[in-house]
Amino acid sequence: MDIQSVERIQNLWNNYGTLSRIYLSGSSRFESVIVKHIQIPQQDAHPKGFTSSFSKQRKIKSYQVETHWYLEYNHIIANSVDSPTPRCLDAFNSGSELFLLLEDLSTRGFSKRIYNTSWNDITVVLRWLAHFHAQFLTCAPDGLWQCGTYWHLATRPEEYNNIRNTNIHTAASFIDAKLQGCSFQTFVHGDAKLANFCFYPDRSKVAAVDFQYVGRGCGMKDVAYFVGSCLNEQQCKQEEQSILNFYFSQLRSHLSASKIDCDALESEWRSLYHTAWADFQRFLLGWSPHHQKNNSYSQIITRHTVEQIFDELLEVAISACKKAGEYVRKNWKKQHNIDRKGFESHAADMVTQVDIQAQNIISDILSPTMKLYDLGLLAEEGTHDDSRFQKHAFWTIDPLDGTQFFVEGKEGFAISIGLVSNQGEAILGVVYDPVNHNLYHAIKGRGFYINNQRVKNTNDSAENTQISFFADRSLQKHPQFPHLETIFNIQFVGGAVMNTIHVLTNPFSIYCKPPKKSLGGCAIWDLAAVSLILTEAGGTACFFDGSILELNRKHSIYFNDVGLFFSSSNISYTQISKILPL
Repeated sequence: MDIQSVERIQNLWNNYGTLSRIYLSGSSRFESVIVKHIQIPQQDAHPKGFTSSFSKQRKIKSYQVETHWYLEYNHIIANSVDSPTPRCLDAFNSGSELFLLLEDLSTRGFSKRIYNTSWNDITVVLRWLAHFHAQFLTCAPDGLWQCGTYWHLATRPEEYNNIRNTNIHTAASFIDAKLQGCSFQTFVHGDAKLANFCFYPDRSKVAAVDFQYVGRGCGMKDVAYFVGSCLNEQQCKQEEQSILNFYFSQLRSHLSASKIDCDALESEWRSLYHTAWADFQRFLLGWSPHHQKNNSYSQIITRHTVEQIFDELLEVAISACKKAGEYVRKNWKKQHNIDRKGFESHAADMVTQVDIQAQNIISDILSPTMKLYDLGLLAEEGTHDDSRFQKHAFWTIDPLDGTQFFVEGKEGFAISIGLVSNQGEAILGVVYDPVNHNLYHAIKGRGFYINNQRVKNTNDSAENTQISFFADRSLQKHPQFPHLETIFNIQFVGGAVMNTIHVLTNPFSIYCKPPKKSLGGCAIWDLAAVSLILTEAGGTACFFDGSILELNRKHSIYFNDVGLFFSSSNISYTQISKILPL
């Protein structure tokens, strides 16, 4: 057997090698074969400028995954009627180079590449995807990507950083967690664009190539990406239900002999189609925001997906707050046994069984969301683990802020639930005042609400208005307290949460705590929800020195060492810092 000629088909992405067709003579088995020659360049010259060592290692791993796929998994479907692929003839290393010797699909009749699709073409590819997903449903991706697709969030930090300060940046990890956490997982091709499918000349059958990003995932990732690769925005919208109906009819057909609950699978995956679409849109916005795929259909889907995720989490948090609030109110003005935590601060030191039971109520209601979105938990009454560092986001709970006021039978206590990113940024906050039945909530970037009614931000101004200082009772022990009384209208109305709520609802007001050495006082669970609600109302929430309020500090959950400064929308930090003698 001799090499008759060599035809270069194309260079691999970013000059990582070549794809060639080798014509043979003297072979009874093959007229031609395909050689994928991977050669890692010394320096990347990425057309979008992504040339970090991280992106280079991702690309190297992709070829390692592809080689593993062809050696260990490909034989399962290579000769199938429904989802054929090129047979792997050999794979070997030569120094820093890698060679894949593959069957030439054109010798099996798959000789046509297409660039414009008919409905029939789309169904042929959907049939391939349905069989592929059915074949590998529930399989463990040993040696493959643990999360398939080339745009997976964890592998695209540069693109992710490019969309910071946007709603999709905030939601990206939730979208990723929802896709990774779905009950039914299969192998996804990971780059199922039209260009990676080879058709019969009559377009009746198709085979797939390019398995660099094959791995575990929800099948909707492949379907959404394929549809976006061959249809315009109007077609994507018009054909959406027809596409899903056909795909799931094929998937059910291939799973008919299995024990898989097809109704449950279809219900789950259908609900994740837009989530998968938004997942790719997140990558696209960071990689090439002016790409033609960034169209109105994708933008609308992504916006709705983001809103749906946080609306769902908000609904759960509100339910938890209200349920705990009902329990707390029923036990208000009763006698309670008081336990101590060991803090110097009398208010921070108190805990009752009502605090603990209210927290249990909240935790039980939030628990399903923790599994669905892979969230951590930081609650006041309990052991503080490291889940807030290990997870992409975490719930933080103050089941009864203002316990001292509660025990005394006075107003000034509240239930508070916040959702905080791993980077320490408040995403969602809910506060419930069970005495007055007032509910306060906010989602980052979407304004603030009182009793589910959005409140318009105001910035009232008036001259010679005395500033209200809502303070903790401990302020009375401060040596400057007599002087502060001459400057401010000082009021002791509750714990940290309700003090902030009063700042929110009273123009020309502040709540602040100077730094102190002793541990205790305000913690993450005190501030997460109310700080977001206040800033969404146009107010200020920062540390006592004016620096950014970081809600996931590594060394402490308490803020006694840095203090805090909260003010209404019409008072600036600079204005108060000049007159505050603390």
